[in-house]
Amino acid sequence: MLGDPRARGGQWRATTWQWTEVLAQLRADQIDQGKWGVWGTGKYWAIASEALGALARTPPKEDFRYNFAITGATCDELMGHSQRQAIRLVHLMDTEPQAWRGGIVFIRTSANDLGSHEVLDELSRDPAAPRPVAAINACIKAVEQAVALIRKHHPDTYIALSAGGSNADWPGEFDSWQSAKEIANIDAGIDRFNNGLRALAAADRHVHVLEDGAWFRSLWGRRDEYGRPNYKTVHLGPGWAITNTSGDDPHNAVLADSHAGVVWNTLWTQHLVTSLNAAFGLHITPITDAEVIDFLRPSFRAADTTPATSGEPVKDTAQFRVNAQNGLDVRQRTSGAQAR
Repeated sequence: MLGDPRARGGQWRATTWQWTEVLAQLRADQIDQGKWGVWGTGKYWAIASEALGALARTPPKEDFRYNFAITGATCDELMGHSQRQAIRLVHLMDTEPQAWRGGIVFIRTSANDLGSHEVLDELSRDPAAPRPVAAINACIKAVEQAVALIRKHHPDTYIALSAGGSNADWPGEFDSWQSAKEIANIDAGIDRFNNGLRALAAADRHVHVLEDGAWFRSLWGRRDEYGRPNYKTVHLGPGWAITNTSGDDPHNAVLADSHAGVVWNTLWTQHLVTSLNAAFGLHITPITDAEVIDFLRPSFRAADTTPATSGEPVKDTAQFRVNAQNGLDVRQRTSGAQAR
């Protein structure tokens, strides 16, 4: 699928990086996401393998060894079939427990449970509406169970949780919920989930919540006091302007398939490293603004020039392509000197 023009990034797929790929290129010497390869089988073969005591995962995908994330995954996939992401990750971690001492598991989920138009529409009318609240409570329970499982088997491993953002900030929803009350109701509903995560972190120093929604709004802003879109433009040094719009060109914050774009992913990776250092006392080298610019330069060169006029060839990097955004994301491992 790597050459498929319909795949993520479209004509700019070769320079449309997922955040795990950004991290691997900028900090592979300090953060081990596992070997790149094709991992996993069909769900029935995975179940059979587990019954025989073997490691298993599903579905098959090309990715880093410790990344169990799957596009479209819901909260129940952390502990339930068919993916059992947290359970199968822990089985993998159990094969090398010393390597995971001081390592990090990052859990990002809930977008597919709480981000649909239907759920947000119910929340916009009532932040305590029964169906969204049931979904929120189920997500909190799934994350809580995953955290407990990881902490039981690997008590010296850290866990980072991603607070949910609001899909009312997604360009595809700009025409929806055009009132301050509706947006406030949606925010209150999403915050119900986030407060559940914050409670987990408050009870365990090995657990930290990354406030992704606050990070996004610090860059692109939010709707105005009337609930209308009023987003800022992010300006980067070389004159690049990135707006909260959808499209595969890197000047858009969001890709055409609604996943985060390359600028979003790169700036968020910078934020992730800073946050992990502060939360867990790590010493991962911070990603500088200059590194961000250098990393993004090929993406903007590919978008702003054509092969006929470009003085520098665009490196073909299509061999790295992660198709996962939601669920149990990258399994970062630091050990030995890396952990110190």
